[in-house]
Amino acid sequence: MAFGDREVRRLLGKGINHYGLIENRDRIVVAVSGGKDSMLLLWLLRERLRRVPINYELVAVHVDPGFDTRIALELETFFKDEGFAYEIIRTDYGLRAHGPENRENPCFLCARLRRSALFKKARELGCSKIALGHNQDDMIETFFINICYGAQVAAMMPKQEFFGGEIAIIRPFALVSARNILKMCEDLGLPILPTSCPSASKTKRSEIRAMMEDLLRKNPKVRGNIYHAMSNVNLEYLPPTLPVRGKRGP
Repeated sequence: MAFGDREVRRLLGKGINHYGLIENRDRIVVAVSGGKDSMLLLWLLRERLRRVPINYELVAVHVDPGFDTRIALELETFFKDEGFAYEIIRTDYGLRAHGPENRENPCFLCARLRRSALFKKARELGCSKIALGHNQDDMIETFFINICYGAQVAAMMPKQEFFGGEIAIIRPFALVSARNILKMCEDLGLPILPTSCPSASKTKRSEIRAMMEDLLRKNPKVRGNIYHAMSNVNLEYLPPTLPVRGKRGP
């Protein structure tokens, strides 16, 4: 087993245990887009069942945004061949989000609709958790997107509860880099299906990703330093809150 693959497994387990993401008898929806992160997450969460003293159930769920139905068909074949329980939700969310009335922010609407579909399906399946494939790079990129474009210090949470705790979104790859995930997918021979979204390369995330890649080329430790900084906030050395834009003070 390659060192990088062992490191992915180690950090996956560390993230699950440290953030309390999975408990005995959990029923978990694993949202599978077909990309490297969700494919490997589904594979490793099932593999992990052989090594841990708890039991949980997984259901792979793919929300087809309607761009290219071949992706849903390929995923369905993969799920069947590998023996995964699965559900395919066919929608037109991507097409609607890229319609003429919503050209400014298609990603926001598409993501909101897909997440609503996942919540609904989790309820139908009796699942209390939805596992997403966001990795450490995604969490750092979100942090900078919120700073640069949202004027707030915020990021993704490894675990976030909704509806009074009825359902929780979990991100077991919170400590794992995108690079190591891609390498392990290639080592395992897992299929990685290309995105068919027309906005995939035109987002704010792609701009931040280019910035991060430049920083990491100069110093690979930057990724870990930024992630640790997100939970090591020294408020004594940050300026006090400014008035909300557009509002006058008292």
